[in-house]
Amino acid sequence: MNKIKVKAPCSSANLGSGFDVFGLALEAFYDTLTAEITDINEGITVEYKGLEAEEIPTALERNTAGLVAKTLVASRRVGVRILVEKGIPLKMGLGSSGATAAACAVALNELLGLGLSRNEVVKAAALGEVAAAGASHADNVAASVCGGFTVVQSWGDELFVARLDPPRTLEVALALPLVETPENKTAKARAVLPRSVDFADAVANARNAASVVAGFHLGDVEMIGQGMTDLIVEPARKQLIPGFDLVKKAAFEAGAAGVAISGAGPAVIAVVDSAKKSTTVVASAMKEAFGSKGIRCQACCTRPSLAGVIKV
Repeated sequence: MNKIKVKAPCSSANLGSGFDVFGLALEAFYDTLTAEITDINEGITVEYKGLEAEEIPTALERNTAGLVAKTLVASRRVGVRILVEKGIPLKMGLGSSGATAAACAVALNELLGLGLSRNEVVKAAALGEVAAAGASHADNVAASVCGGFTVVQSWGDELFVARLDPPRTLEVALALPLVETPENKTAKARAVLPRSVDFADAVANARNAASVVAGFHLGDVEMIGQGMTDLIVEPARKQLIPGFDLVKKAAFEAGAAGVAISGAGPAVIAVVDSAKKSTTVVASAMKEAFGSKGIRCQACCTRPSLAGVIKV
């Protein structure tokens, strides 16, 4: 085999209280990546087409797939040509760069016969996030690689991923506001984070994060939603999303179990127990709330992606 094609789902990181730890893979959008072995003299090349492709740098050091490929191909005497078909919106908080990195790591692991474990694939993919976020973050890439709900843990240089299936009735409403975002959006979203936090808030966030994990384990959408309450990151980041408080209020009034900023934003994610409430109604309420502030918004309903990166 000298060629492989895979697709990776978008993801929502943090889910409120699980900053830099939780990820949820979603069916809403996908990136497709084709990797092909070439002559060593051709080196590593990365090309893009599709959604907002012209905005993505292709220099290896500035590209998530490029950094992953540099790392994994380094000891192999081959060249690699990578083509990415973007389907995930950029700078929206849906793990666009992470999905590309995840797809590249999974594809090259199989194409080159590297024999990496799932944890090692996630770690390699996380290195690609340096190009987009300035640091190695595994929350989005873990969800895109593994599918479902993921929890990232690290001990020293080792990285571990725990995965749980979402409850059968869990659905997701997404609101994607069309607001201007800086090129270094993730870095800016990190720059506004508090340097210290109140002890009571830290305890509350730990309790809430535990509730999210317990909710996924027990299949309890309401418990997941209640656990998404974030007293540390959201108060700082919501200032970057015009109308966020109004949108969150509208989502809850429409029946959402939990609401949070998706990753670094500006997308807003609401989880819904579809056995009790309408995900479409929640999505419409979020869109209308943004609209009442004069902000155009794309809203959609989706489900968790259970498979993660798959061959196509």
